[in-house]
Amino acid sequence: MDTAPFLAYLDGRHVRWQLTLDQCVDNAGDDPRARLLAVFDALRSWAASSPGFRSCALVNAMVELADPQHPARSVTAAHKRALRARMLELAEATGAPDPCLLVDQLLLVYEGAIAGHAVGSVEKAEDKAHITARRLIAAATPHPLDTFWAGPEPTSR
Repeated sequence: MDTAPFLAYLDGRHVRWQLTLDQCVDNAGDDPRARLLAVFDALRSWAASSPGFRSCALVNAMVELADPQHPARSVTAAHKRALRARMLELAEATGAPDPCLLVDQLLLVYEGAIAGHAVGSVEKAEDKAHITARRLIAAATPHPLDTFWAGPEPTSR
């Protein structure tokens, strides 16, 4: 079976996700905390922009492919490594004392939102993940709590 079209599709999804993420990070302004939170802005944007959004195509591919040597697994793993590296770069800029721990926590929230959305166990999972990520970032960073970070939680959409 020719896997080239499927791999091209997954690569395309990765590229489109990176563009969405880059745009959200750029739109977040100069506050490094907001730039890190933009990962979750991108997740919300991604879910809202895809009619019939069925979670992450790369994760779905991993779940469906039983063969551990299938080339799509390496595409998905590369995507997840790239996401973690980008999040780590953004977390380091916040001044968090343990940016690796913060990224691990945020990735658990991120992946949990994707799974929660996919199985329907959490309504508006991407919005709730955004609120949770905001709290984690605020708690993990040494910045004085300004109005955005200390104020009331934005309402879930």
